[in-house]
Amino acid sequence: MSDHRNRLGVIDIGSNSIRLIIYEAGSDRACRMVHKAKETVRLGVNRDEQGNLSEEDIQTVIPILQKFKSICAANRADDIRAVATAAVRQSANTEQITATWKQETGIHVQILSGEEEAYYGFLGVTRSMPAHVQEGFIVDIGGGSTEISYFKGDQLLHSTSLPCGAVNMTIQNGGRDRWSDTSCNQLERKLLTMLEQYPWTGEHKGLPLIGLGGGIRALARMERERRHQSKPAGDPYTIEPDTIRFYADALANLSVEERINQFDLAADRADIIVAGTMILRTVFDHMDCNLLLASWRGLSDGLAHHTMNMTPQADERPVNGR
Repeated sequence: MSDHRNRLGVIDIGSNSIRLIIYEAGSDRACRMVHKAKETVRLGVNRDEQGNLSEEDIQTVIPILQKFKSICAANRADDIRAVATAAVRQSANTEQITATWKQETGIHVQILSGEEEAYYGFLGVTRSMPAHVQEGFIVDIGGGSTEISYFKGDQLLHSTSLPCGAVNMTIQNGGRDRWSDTSCNQLERKLLTMLEQYPWTGEHKGLPLIGLGGGIRALARMERERRHQSKPAGDPYTIEPDTIRFYADALANLSVEERINQFDLAADRADIIVAGTMILRTVFDHMDCNLLLASWRGLSDGLAHHTMNMTPQADERPVNGR
């Protein structure tokens, strides 16, 4: 039986949810998941004129961090690594946010840059890819940002973070219910304008796109159920191009209630999945990828691997975004 000395709790504070995964390191350097928990939040929706995260949002996180800290203690995970992504990264009052959380919970929260977020996602997902996938793109669609990376072999060659996620693009474009063609086209143009700043996103056609994040996982679950496939679906789960386009069109034409009823979506996913799927389709078509590999791994897995296996001398660093 494990002595629990090699357990780590990873807390990921995102725009749409806060997740805890407790990992245990094995003798083979692999990180095995032993517990997970999730709390839904909507951080960064209401900011003041200076761009500050609201006091209400800051306070909302505190009891969740306290709860997750207790879960880590109960599972004998003495070490905790907590990170925050776009919702906090895009705020003007980041020092106040992290200082408050540290004072109230004792947990130091690291704010990841977009490039760091892409790098840890790369670390987490490529370790589970089939051997024949030696080159491709990675897209991580979060609530407040989308990270895109290009890798070849075991090297991350390019990465960038776009300030477009499922939550903020829902607010800025089509809203919670049915999306008009105008709203869909508006989001697509916005994304394409950003992607054109990174020529490498259009220079490697015909490669697989590895998808991370809650929206991608929801898409894989919907497709698995539509095809009456029993669990486990496998990791990664293959989704064809026409399937991405089918869901992008179908979901946009439904109300939140219809999405919940027809596709068995959770309420906290049903209202933002249109924007997430639109982002996915736009990125997929822009890069002319040949298929989507939906992964159940991601940022937390990369953080766990990095924290539990890297020495300071052998530390790796994310690449420059361009």
